[in-house]
Amino acid sequence: MAGRRRHARRRSPPGYGYDTPITIRIGSRRSANRYHEMQATGPRDAGRFARLVDDQVRTHPDDPLMIAINGHQNWLSELLGACFEDYWEGISELNRELQFAGTAQFPEKASMSGQYVPWTFITDQMNVPEVYYWSVGMEPPEDDAERSMPIIEQYRMRVGVWSLGRGACRFDRGVSTTLIFTRNTPVAEHVVGGIMFPYLYANQDLSQPRGDEEGICFIFIRLYWLLTDWQNILRALITRLDEAEINSHGQQFPVKLRTRTMHIEVDRIYELKDYLRFHSRSFKKLKKLQTEVPTPEQKDPLWDDMDDSIDDLEQFDSKLDSLKERFNNLLDLEFNIQNAEQSDDSSFLTTVATLFLPISFLASVFGITTITWPAIYYLYVALPILVLSCIFVFVYPITVRRYQKARYGLESTKITLRPRDFTMLGKELPDGVDLPGESRTSRMKNRAQRQSVGEKQAPRSRSRARSQSRLEGEKDGSY
Repeated sequence: MAGRRRHARRRSPPGYGYDTPITIRIGSRRSANRYHEMQATGPRDAGRFARLVDDQVRTHPDDPLMIAINGHQNWLSELLGACFEDYWEGISELNRELQFAGTAQFPEKASMSGQYVPWTFITDQMNVPEVYYWSVGMEPPEDDAERSMPIIEQYRMRVGVWSLGRGACRFDRGVSTTLIFTRNTPVAEHVVGGIMFPYLYANQDLSQPRGDEEGICFIFIRLYWLLTDWQNILRALITRLDEAEINSHGQQFPVKLRTRTMHIEVDRIYELKDYLRFHSRSFKKLKKLQTEVPTPEQKDPLWDDMDDSIDDLEQFDSKLDSLKERFNNLLDLEFNIQNAEQSDDSSFLTTVATLFLPISFLASVFGITTITWPAIYYLYVALPILVLSCIFVFVYPITVRRYQKARYGLESTKITLRPRDFTMLGKELPDGVDLPGESRTSRMKNRAQRQSVGEKQAPRSRSRARSQSRLEGEKDGSY
């Protein structure tokens, strides 16, 4: 009889042991930090967690219930089951995906059935890595000697949200409930504890009653404004572009190191554009929910803020494209400079060969044993040939350049700017522009007013001369 197959026990990743505590913060307006904090070490802390949630709901029934959980444990579902009904397993699965998976999730409903279905999303908030540390008063870690630029993982701060307008909390079915999950990192711990709750509760619109669709849009855009700043990322890229240009012009480092660094920057821009497109698609998907909310809520300024965010993301996308092109142009410049330097080296070797190759040939001829010419003959022949070689190397290029300059005119041409080609202050069009609906007679009158009195300019072309003669004939009645 075959033995029963034993299932392998799932092992927790390092730092997620059974006894590792999880930091849980319940938002509260009456607290100085805008939250009450507890350390949960297992299901036995479910009672303490439930008392904090019940106290917050009874004290501030109009405020939404905001809970932040930093980390994950397998017993988290048992802890959440003390306060939330029917959804605690889904909440735990969302947190597990946030912690251990690398994929993101667009804002969507957790199920297509049911009246009170939670909205969820997992997004990677993007910012300059140093900003996360500077914002909480921490010093960024020193750069690795082997890696001078931060990797894309350091730009990301993964945030997961489980949101339900009502129906989830056991203590008050009508209270709005939002759970925010982050990874168990020192930066996330300081950002959530020191910045996120004061930022959310500082908004007067937080207590405004909202439906499920409007509520998920509100929390998404608030977290986006708090944690994501594409302007910072663009400034960092522009700074590194300026650094690359300085190193390229001054040739501070070997060309291989410079080109490798710029290739990494271009790859980084491609990766950043993927996250930017995810943000843009998330906003566009949430913007479609405007048609599903009641008519009075469609006039909420929240929807205008989402439109502005979508426009800003499109501009950031265009700016990333332009920075990518500038990096690629700088790469092409590096290769062109390298090719020019190699061409100069080849030109120097050609000059040396032109000078000494004829003399070497003569030396090989006079070195033939069957030839018994006196050695002084070699000097008589070598000196004229050396003089001819010098003339050919130094005089011939100068002569060719002078001939080309005289024959083809190699001087650079400089075009002088004319006032009539530009729009003056207070005017809509340049003076040299002919409007399509304007008659020839009025154009001639306007041009005549701009010219000095009594001065008659000669026509610039034959067609203009024919036009002027025709106009004069119309006035005389000959046409």
